[in-house]
Amino acid sequence: MTAVVPYSKGGQVLHPNQKRILTVREYARAQGFPDKYEFLSASKHPSRQIEDQYRQIGNAVPIPLALALGKELKKVLVDFWGEQYRSSERTLSPEL
Repeated sequence: MTAVVPYSKGGQVLHPNQKRILTVREYARAQGFPDKYEFLSASKHPSRQIEDQYRQIGNAVPIPLALALGKELKKVLVDFWGEQYRSSERTLSPEL
């Protein structure tokens, strides 16, 4: 969800025990952002700043997912490059 507006017709994620929507920080935690991470906005208007923050979080790839994806891509690429290297060595030295 990239837009969280309390007065809109669309659905919002509500707090499970309280009558309110989730805060920017709660959304950020759900996406895996550390509490010290700061979301910035170029807008001077407070409500626009909050909308920008929700949008940034909603458009982000969750940090744990990005980390897992990066690790798997690294494994695949290292294996691929290793195979290419071994293949090029065999081409240069056919006796191997």
